[in-house]
Amino acid sequence: MTIKRLFITLLIASICTFGYGQKVILLTKQNGVYTIPCSINGVKRSLVFDTGASTVTISMQLADLLYRSGELKDSDIKGYGRSQTASGHIVDNMAIVLKDVEISGLHLKNVDAVVIKGQNVPLLLGLSAIQKLGKVTLQGNRLIIDSSILANSKLAEIRNQIESFIEKGEFSVAIASLKRIESQDAMEERDIFNLAKCYCYSKEYNKALMYCQQWMGTYKETTPLHEPDVCYYMGLSYMGLKSHYDADTWFAKAIRLIGLDTVEQTSREDANTLSYYYSQKAVNYLDGNAYENSVEAFDIAIQYRMRYLGVTVEDLCAGRIKDERIGIWLCSISQMQAIYLHNDTKSERYAILAALCGNQEAIEFCDYFKYDYSPRL
Repeated sequence: MTIKRLFITLLIASICTFGYGQKVILLTKQNGVYTIPCSINGVKRSLVFDTGASTVTISMQLADLLYRSGELKDSDIKGYGRSQTASGHIVDNMAIVLKDVEISGLHLKNVDAVVIKGQNVPLLLGLSAIQKLGKVTLQGNRLIIDSSILANSKLAEIRNQIESFIEKGEFSVAIASLKRIESQDAMEERDIFNLAKCYCYSKEYNKALMYCQQWMGTYKETTPLHEPDVCYYMGLSYMGLKSHYDADTWFAKAIRLIGLDTVEQTSREDANTLSYYYSQKAVNYLDGNAYENSVEAFDIAIQYRMRYLGVTVEDLCAGRIKDERIGIWLCSISQMQAIYLHNDTKSERYAILAALCGNQEAIEFCDYFKYDYSPRL
């Protein structure tokens, strides 16, 4: 055999063709079944490709090898039980998690697997496991994986990750995952909502507005629960673009959608939301030099925040409230009263309340001007 012929033979046998996210793996037929080369936690093996299997099955011998080499740890063992094989036999098994199953350069992470006792247990790779890599098609001995098309299970996994990224403030990472879903033409209501949110908090305001408007045009009638927040993100985005009138319009709409009850009649959950809406409305006024409006909006935000916390003005004066947000808002009012509205009396009063709330800037201000901020019991 010539070197050229050997090279071509090895190339064909080893795998695969790539094209537009598609990979073709040639399966080997042995004793009437197809096998596929894999690497399990770094250990190379050939697994039987079983379209009817729901998981990955390995032998006790391979599990023992992985355990002794440190590739399978006690923390990877989920439990023990009994199961029925395809032949109808009841066998003892052990449920484990395989950290990595590599198939021709593609990796499955944290794969649920079953360890079966027995000398002649085949190593099985189920269709449901490999489908996590993408759309799978079997044509004779050709296994075609289109990784550009995400399976529903993979989409669900990505969406769970996105929620975690957003919760941790990793908005750019969340956006990358959401755009991957978008490239599959698989966007759902929550995806568009999350893109609007992530672009807004990433200060990419024009993109945030685009997805807010897309949400409004598609889901406003079917998912009204999210409409107040979408209006809020519209307001934040216009504020970021220095379009203060538009921002105020959208903040006002978000507030109306929550409700127009008095503070005392508002539920604590809605009160918390409204405190955020009013605080941003106040910041928008402040940025637009509308100081009296800003003071009023901050004051309303404080009332809703106290309603949410279940406290009263008497608690505030007695120094029983140590809340960072209320402290910041009170301090902001104090500064506006002193600098822009030239009302020293009100500035002192709000600085004392902010200090009672634990705001460090207000405490330093009161100490400097020798204001008494001891609790008013």
